[in-house]
Amino acid sequence: MKEIITYSGIIEKPYQEVIHYMSTMPTGSITANHLPLLLSGASGSEGSLHVKGGPQLYTVYTGEEASAIRVAYVDVDSANGHFTIFGGWWYRNDYELKPHAKGCQVRYSIGNAASPLSSWLVPLLKDYRSLKNEKRTGRVMRAFDDWIAVVAVRLQCKTYRVN
Repeated sequence: MKEIITYSGIIEKPYQEVIHYMSTMPTGSITANHLPLLLSGASGSEGSLHVKGGPQLYTVYTGEEASAIRVAYVDVDSANGHFTIFGGWWYRNDYELKPHAKGCQVRYSIGNAASPLSSWLVPLLKDYRSLKNEKRTGRVMRAFDDWIAVVAVRLQCKTYRVN
């Protein structure tokens, strides 16, 4: 995977508590703010969602169940502190968690996971170009900051971005 954007943060809760929180994926009809992970960039991730599967691999759909469209796959590897969201054919969000002196460090990255045969198409996509403009817009950085703020409220602790 070729990384496009990376942010890191500190969650001042013990590593195992953060792993447990992030591993607790709700299933059924929900909204994106009920997920423990950030779905930024997954087309159709706003509004009503439907989550199926578990406990390691989940599928997130949007729309009514009869005509639902897949938004993303979520791979939960809590034993290794790794959580991945695959959105479409090229888009991937990775969360890597590690113990930290103040609790838990989370490294969040967005990358191009397209196959070598199709990776040349990715720079032509509007979503990719907007990610490449991230330094100017700060859209994903604000989404990451909002996400760790939600984690702070849900886990009742202090969180912050470190880069």
